[in-house]
Amino acid sequence: MIHQISAADFSSHLFWDVNVSSVDLEKNRAWMVRRVLEKGLLVDWLLLKECYSKDELREAVTSLRSLEKKATTFACAVLDLDRTKLRCYTTKQSQATPWNY
Repeated sequence: MIHQISAADFSSHLFWDVNVSSVDLEKNRAWMVRRVLEKGLLVDWLLLKECYSKDELREAVTSLRSLEKKATTFACAVLDLDRTKLRCYTTKQSQATPWNY
């Protein structure tokens, strides 16, 4: 019997603000991808790769309005994306963050 991956299989710290049982991995794909890229562990990334194809991950990352710089760099490296094609890269926040890392 093949185990269906659910949100409960991911690290619990990813769901500090939501009820883990209410997360639908198909309906909340972009949210889940962003959450794992920014706050997840390597184990969470590996689970995410089992849930979605590389094309689905590329589409989700490309459509995100915002993504931390480290997460953007990681996603571009592992998904073979051009940073300048990402929505989060082309639509910068109007007010800069107080720190630059």
